[in-house]
Amino acid sequence: MSKSSRHRLRPTAARGALAVFAATLSLLLTTHAPAARAQKEAPASVSGRVTDGERGVPGVTVALVSAEPAQRFRTAARAKTDVDGRFLLPNVPPGRYQLVPFAPAFIVQGLAENFPPGRPLTLMAGDEVKDMDFRAERGGVVTGRVTDGDGNPVVAEVVAVTPVAPDAQPPRATFDQRDQMTDDRGVYRVYGLAPGRYRVSVGQGGDDGGAVSFFGRRRIFQRTYYPGVTEQAQARVVEVKAGDVSENVDITLGRPLKTYKASGRFVSAETGEPVPNLGYGYGALDAAGRRVGPFGSGQATNARGEFQTEGLAPGRYVVFNMPAQENTDYYSEPVAFEVADADVAGLVVRVKRGATVSGVVVVEGLSDRAAAARLAAQVRVFGFVESSNRLAPPFSQRPTPVNPDGTFVIAGLRPGKLRVSPLTEAVKGLSLARVELNGANVTGGIEVAEGAQIAGVRVVLAYGSAVVTGQTTFLNGAPPPGSRMIAQARRPGASPSAAPGNLGRTVEVDARGFFRIEGLPAGDYEISVRVFGAGRMHQSEPLTVTLGEGGETRVSPVIDFGKQ
Repeated sequence: MSKSSRHRLRPTAARGALAVFAATLSLLLTTHAPAARAQKEAPASVSGRVTDGERGVPGVTVALVSAEPAQRFRTAARAKTDVDGRFLLPNVPPGRYQLVPFAPAFIVQGLAENFPPGRPLTLMAGDEVKDMDFRAERGGVVTGRVTDGDGNPVVAEVVAVTPVAPDAQPPRATFDQRDQMTDDRGVYRVYGLAPGRYRVSVGQGGDDGGAVSFFGRRRIFQRTYYPGVTEQAQARVVEVKAGDVSENVDITLGRPLKTYKASGRFVSAETGEPVPNLGYGYGALDAAGRRVGPFGSGQATNARGEFQTEGLAPGRYVVFNMPAQENTDYYSEPVAFEVADADVAGLVVRVKRGATVSGVVVVEGLSDRAAAARLAAQVRVFGFVESSNRLAPPFSQRPTPVNPDGTFVIAGLRPGKLRVSPLTEAVKGLSLARVELNGANVTGGIEVAEGAQIAGVRVVLAYGSAVVTGQTTFLNGAPPPGSRMIAQARRPGASPSAAPGNLGRTVEVDARGFFRIEGLPAGDYEISVRVFGAGRMHQSEPLTVTLGEGGETRVSPVIDFGKQ
């Protein structure tokens, strides 16, 4: 097998929302140009205070991060709290934002419950928003030392601190995984933990299934819990209190696991010929047969269709076709294999040339054809095939760009019901009206047969420039801390299965109860606000409005927390 056939695993998995949350927080430390607007408008300002309930907390970075689709996660303004915990963010362009205090050693009330993290704010020209206060409690700390069976320090190993209660909030997500790694002495220190009961562990595998050594360069230890047991039920629980340090939480590991290789070929299911230059991935399975833990993708098969994985501890795995930039016409079913005490060779993954769907994106509601074409060309189209196979490969389809003339082609589709959706967030004023196939409405999905060539799909987008702004009034109470508030502009009588464009639009309601819904096509709408928090949902009575193109309508929804 040639050098070029060796697969270098790129970790793409698996910390889900926490990883995104951590990446978002890391952006707060990066300098960005403010989110700009073409028109000159009076800037807004935001001020508030971070306290521990009594005293101000100095030195906390507070940032306004853009929530506008085209500027998402870009920092528009930031400041540090002064000695009294006060902050001021002046000269902020109007727009939608998340107000985020970055205090890694603290638990900030209401910060982690929402995604994106922080407190939503919709700023209008000249707004002076005051009293945006946060309460921060110093988190707990767990620290200790990790050694191997010979008493040597285990260096650069990630330490997991996991709540015992299944419904507990996960620990603070770090923007740098090194914050949870052991140092050159084997010492770790995980901070910013909410009060509660935790298990502390190091290693991979165990309840998580197999284990992969990324890039084949690092040792793998079997998952081991404090103080040195491999069964979760035998783990000693660590009680964490606010502001306290739990010391000497030491873990003794066994010897590193021996790792093995797996190799094989990707071949055509029709001809048996090897398929070169084909992207692939592999990942670990748990005992129930679900792919869990790290999975990765990287280089493609060589000229003979061969692949090789490295650094696999004993366990169960799958390998599958993962579309690469160079070759997106194929799909495969995952092939499961087990690593026991030797390398695995001779795996054969049969790939099939997938179905193709082609069509055009059109924009309704805009008389200027050239402008409509420019908007359509900024859209991407996403094709997702519903599959009953629980091991269907991740990311089997990527967003497909739209050509300058509005046409698109989605290739490499597996059989099943295909849902075609446009990604329009970055294009203001566009929403999906319907999807058509040869004139019939197929917004609910298109049945795609094996290897089919389907043409004539029209993705119809509606353009709108109407705006609804609202100020919500709360009676008999206030939104619970950490609650989420959503405003919706909905077409009257639209069913839940209708296209998003017919349903209208939803936006976050900010901390003051204010919201602004833009880019609505002219017509009738029902405007309502819902509050989700403390295990309950409260909703305002819908308000009916008629919107004209380019106009702005103000509404005043009311939520009564006294109603059952």
